[in-house]
Amino acid sequence: MLKNLLLIALLLPISVFAAKKECEIKPSYDITISKESVRIFNKKNDLNITPNGNVVLNKKSAILNPLLQKKLALFQQDLRQKLPQLEQQYLNLLLEVKITFEQAIKNQLGDDNGLKNELDKFYKRLVKLLHASIITENGNTRFFYQNFNNLKKDGEDIGQRIFYNVVGGSILHFDFFKNLGAIKQISKNEWKAQKPKLKAFDAHICSVITDIDAQYKQILAQLN
Repeated sequence: MLKNLLLIALLLPISVFAAKKECEIKPSYDITISKESVRIFNKKNDLNITPNGNVVLNKKSAILNPLLQKKLALFQQDLRQKLPQLEQQYLNLLLEVKITFEQAIKNQLGDDNGLKNELDKFYKRLVKLLHASIITENGNTRFFYQNFNNLKKDGEDIGQRIFYNVVGGSILHFDFFKNLGAIKQISKNEWKAQKPKLKAFDAHICSVITDIDAQYKQILAQLN
């Protein structure tokens, strides 16, 4: 059982998805994307943009000049591409890191179905957490800003809860001492190798969100 504890301690950094540094931009609106429109909304504003750039803001159709209409058409097109792409990039990263550690654990500790099951369970919970923030189903994408802004913290909380649950039943198990050296070696080698990739991905996420937020605020200012 303590192998599971060690595994969770080893994989805990996955729960924050990337580097600890926080992006300065925090979205304050949900986004839904369908074939008919892109909707960006919160308690203050409700903006609907059609594929050709027509706009309904707070339930009122806006009269646009050709330049602004083209800008809106390009903005909604950008969202249609970037949000599903960001979701898939998150999923790819999680899977890649999972497979990397799975292989490292196999090399150091051998085959262990219990370890594999624990790793799979942790991975699935992180995927579920991600999909509470951004998810694409049947060609429609939904983005929930509050969950997205708390993604790192909530992921870390999941890892810590699992960690402490396992500690309760495992702390006196001899495997802790037997496997500690191997776990330390895996952690040292693999996280050192993963760190540049995670840092770059964190910067990429921030860049995408910052760009979306800047375009949205500029468009709102022009519409108002």
